[in-house]
Amino acid sequence: MAKNQPKLTDMTELLLQQVIQLEQTIKQSEKTHLDTIKELSNIKVTVNVAELRQIEKEQRQQLQNDFDEFHREITKNNEELLKVHKAVSSKRLLYLITLNVFLLFATGFLMYVAVKNTIDKSQYERLANEKEQLINQLENINQFFVENPKTAKFFKEWKKKE
Repeated sequence: MAKNQPKLTDMTELLLQQVIQLEQTIKQSEKTHLDTIKELSNIKVTVNVAELRQIEKEQRQQLQNDFDEFHREITKNNEELLKVHKAVSSKRLLYLITLNVFLLFATGFLMYVAVKNTIDKSQYERLANEKEQLINQLENINQFFVENPKTAKFFKEWKKKE
């Protein structure tokens, strides 16, 4: 079996055809490029200075109008703040300051009283121990009366006579 390989002449011919096609494409691209350059060189740009100045004037006028509107709003807000400031008179401020000083002294006095009337830990422990002892004595007395009902009856009668 012989392999069917293309001949050198066939490959050369194919290569030449592709080179010719590439040259044609390059020529066409160069022509298009040159035509575009000619068209671009024929374009004339004219600057209308008067129109640019008119646009500049319009923009400046719009900026001035915006600034004037902003200035009016600021002035209006300042007037409202001035009205509020005038509404809070010095007499009212003096009243508020006096009230705050009074509340400060009252708070200080009440804290002094609260600290003065507190008990220390040892005194609290002593009172808790006394309470516990009294509860124990009361339980002992109740237990005694439960164990001795005659004595309890005699005690109740004696208590009524008093």
